[in-house]
Amino acid sequence: MKADLNGTWLFVKTGGDYGKTDLIEFDNDDILHFTLERSDDLFLHKVRNQLWNEKLNEEDFKFLNPNRIRLFRKGIKRAVSNFNEASTSTECIFELDYERLFPTQTDLSEEEIQLLKFDFSWNNNKKIIVFNDILDSRVIQELNKSMNRIGSRILLERFNETLFLSFYDDIYVDFQIPIKYVDSEIMVLYGFPNEPYEVTCTVKK
Repeated sequence: MKADLNGTWLFVKTGGDYGKTDLIEFDNDDILHFTLERSDDLFLHKVRNQLWNEKLNEEDFKFLNPNRIRLFRKGIKRAVSNFNEASTSTECIFELDYERLFPTQTDLSEEEIQLLKFDFSWNNNKKIIVFNDILDSRVIQELNKSMNRIGSRILLERFNETLFLSFYDDIYVDFQIPIKYVDSEIMVLYGFPNEPYEVTCTVKK
């Protein structure tokens, strides 16, 4: 296969995708599936999903750019029109995007990065990126304490040479965004569902 499929590829989540972060690697015509797991020291590692075996055919994928691939998988879509009717099932093709991971470009240490705050804006969603702080309101924090929950926070985590912006709810990860570049002025994130597939965040002064 002539296509450049080297490296580790991150599944690009959309609004309807939940659960652990998924990775794939290509071994000739085999697609190897992994989940991204967290260690106690904030390092991430991949764990092989031995139950998911998949073959890659040339007609089952296309490159959207050199570092973004779209896989076409046959599947079944189920729908229920209302609670009084049985569900209907139709065969369909799911289009799933994956982004190749690269080492994060930075001259900053991870400790220096975590001291910075960034303005983030994407798809009408605006927020301030602050590392390690509990993001919930005081009322929610009090409720979390009563339930022995940590709450919502953003962590800086590393998988090999790639830094990730990781959004957690208690001990569970909501989603993880790879960092392309970061310095004392900007942070560039990539792996978003829509073009241009990356977002530049500015340091909040």
